[in-house]
Amino acid sequence: MTANHPEGVPDARPSAPFVHLHVHSNFSFLDGGSRIDELVSRAAELGQPALALTDHDGLYGAVRFAKACAKHGIRPIFGAEARVESLCGDEPPDDPHHLVLLAETREGYANLCRLLSTAHLADPEGQRPPLITIASLCAHAEGLICLTACRHGEVGYLVDAGRDHGARAALLHLREIFDAAHL
Repeated sequence: MTANHPEGVPDARPSAPFVHLHVHSNFSFLDGGSRIDELVSRAAELGQPALALTDHDGLYGAVRFAKACAKHGIRPIFGAEARVESLCGDEPPDDPHHLVLLAETREGYANLCRLLSTAHLADPEGQRPPLITIASLCAHAEGLICLTACRHGEVGYLVDAGRDHGARAALLHLREIFDAAHL
């Protein structure tokens, strides 16, 4: 049964609460412009019960995010959009592929920290962006939820290139790393 507004227009609100799972703050230079407190405040205004913060290659705003979420009664979901080696051995020309990794548990948060730290420490001079290896991802996938990311994700990249077979292979590889409930 759909609730109606006084004007007889059906209510367009979803039956289940909506949660943003891929959000960048101003800690993601050139990709996010909003301050964390503004993001959380807006999510609260919209009645969202939770919000994920997925800045590029790090958990830079995690403490601010946790405090802002506590203030507004929103469940924080900690994550990151990370650069990851190709699942199919096919790197894009300008930037490694991206995956969004969300911590579902404390172990997942610890694994996310390990993955990001290892990627950053692999190039101490900072000559290239941090890159998570597939071997490291396999070793530290427990407690994490994986999203295929944005247009820079390998699956999206391959679909855009008309390489559906490669996109399917990448998805199957992700399914081997993350069980179906976490992909």
